[in-house]
Amino acid sequence: MADVTDLLYAGEAMIGYGAQFLVGQDDGSPESFTAVPDVMQITPGDWTTPVIPKTHLRSPDRHEEKLATIRDSGPFVITGNYRPSHGAHQTEGGDGFGATANLPYLWVNVVECNFKIILPDAGVSVSPGTAGEALEFRGVVTKYQIGQVALKELIPFTLEVTPLRAFDLP
Repeated sequence: MADVTDLLYAGEAMIGYGAQFLVGQDDGSPESFTAVPDVMQITPGDWTTPVIPKTHLRSPDRHEEKLATIRDSGPFVITGNYRPSHGAHQTEGGDGFGATANLPYLWVNVVECNFKIILPDAGVSVSPGTAGEALEFRGVVTKYQIGQVALKELIPFTLEVTPLRAFDLP
């Protein structure tokens, strides 16, 4: 959409229904990616640029001076329903996950891996094979937690994946 200053226009917002979180399987080129099942929420990490002071005794206008440093990306947080029988959560893999590309293995062994978040196309009904924009990044699993086991609740899992370098937004 072009510049919308002073215009009335229809909204183009979207919901997350149909989005996927995929893990690279490190199986050659092109690398295959497998979706983690039962994902309920994907929260991108914060994107920050720290600022440091550079004020000195003769700073202009008797005002603080600052210098922007380098950007950083916080961890993506993925939550979902824990499925212990699915290969994503089994140390031996299965269901499209290799023995060295499942979530427990990636966390225990601090493996650098490729990840993808696929957003559905806005306004398009989602069907198998329908993909929208992809956010791809290289990262490491910095948290893998199976949640509370309770009488009348699903057992959740939480995954944090920290990007290891800059990445492009879709």
